[in-house]
Amino acid sequence: MKKIVPDPPRQKILNTPFFSIHSDITPPDALVYATELLCGVIDTLDEYCHLHAGEPGLNILGNAAHATDSARVLAEHALARITADKGGE
Repeated sequence: MKKIVPDPPRQKILNTPFFSIHSDITPPDALVYATELLCGVIDTLDEYCHLHAGEPGLNILGNAAHATDSARVLAEHALARITADKGGE
């Protein structure tokens, strides 16, 4: 028996990144951008946890929020040290 309708063409899977990192970005600029991204994640997790307070499973998101906040503080500390070291030269 012959098929009346042919198979649709296969869709290509895109392998392009959502964003790209310029190779000439300085470490302080990279830390600033990373800090801003972490702040966005922290705000999103915080808002979600407040909206769904009391629901089961929020401890996992609370742990993720804590880890993200710790990463943000470390990035800000590294940026402050880089800035201070450049100022002292």
